[in-house]
Amino acid sequence: MSSAGQHVFDDKYLVRYLLGALPQEDSERLDELSISDGDFAWRLREIENDLVDAYVRSELDGETLARFKASYLASDRGRQKVEFAEGLRLFQAKAGRANEQAGRKFRWPGFSSSRTLLQLGMAALALSMFITAAFLFFDDIRVRREVKATLVQHVSTDQRALELERQLSEQRAANAEAARQLELARKSAPNLNALKTLSLVLPPPTRGISAIHVLTVHPGTDLVVMMLALESSDYPHYRVTLKDPSTGKAVWTSAELDPGFVADKPGVSAGIPAELLKQQNYVAEVSGLQRGNSPHVVGDYPFRVVLR
Repeated sequence: MSSAGQHVFDDKYLVRYLLGALPQEDSERLDELSISDGDFAWRLREIENDLVDAYVRSELDGETLARFKASYLASDRGRQKVEFAEGLRLFQAKAGRANEQAGRKFRWPGFSSSRTLLQLGMAALALSMFITAAFLFFDDIRVRREVKATLVQHVSTDQRALELERQLSEQRAANAEAARQLELARKSAPNLNALKTLSLVLPPPTRGISAIHVLTVHPGTDLVVMMLALESSDYPHYRVTLKDPSTGKAVWTSAELDPGFVADKPGVSAGIPAELLKQQNYVAEVSGLQRGNSPHVVGDYPFRVVLR
């Protein structure tokens, strides 16, 4: 592509524009240019006609054909140009066969050569005038539609600009309020460094009977961090549910957790408020989460809490 300031573009670049394959910024620039620059608009029309003719003649292939079907034929204008090109091609083919038959008749004896030549000349002239008139008629319709669409687009663009300006003002006000709330929350939030925490590391569940892990919670403990190792990390997110094994009821449920590593194995970590824990047995149930599917339990981690 040459200098954009001279409005000189490579044919392949303009074909990509017609097929909707350019970045939005480049497409918007060419949209404006097709309205403000008559020479560019005329050249763009010729390239578009050649592209449509190539499709009608089945000369497009690969990515160009795929984009033509997905993008160009998705618009009413594109389909109308293809329908016109196909109709014109069929008409030309029929006219060519008719002329060929007339030529063969001309070579048979018993026909006047001068009269036949005159008839062929008149038919060719009529065909040429018909094709020209049809092209000008449909092209005039297309140009009128393009002008109307351009005017509608300008009105829509102005309305969109006003709407975006309104949304921007609302967003600025929302950002200011969010910043104020965040500052209030920061001032009122507890000092995490002052929290007393306990950690409990549990290995992946085993099929056999194993010793139950004991967690000793002393008075004044604020948070218990459970680090649960997994056999494998097969899900994008996980959830930990703390259950009372005697009733099967959930005591506490975490938010969605991202997988990490626990003792060099895949795992998840969850912080449980210590005030929820009583001196009894618990089961930490880990479920894998995947969009569009129900949670899948991947392991149960029994342990016992002892209050001291």
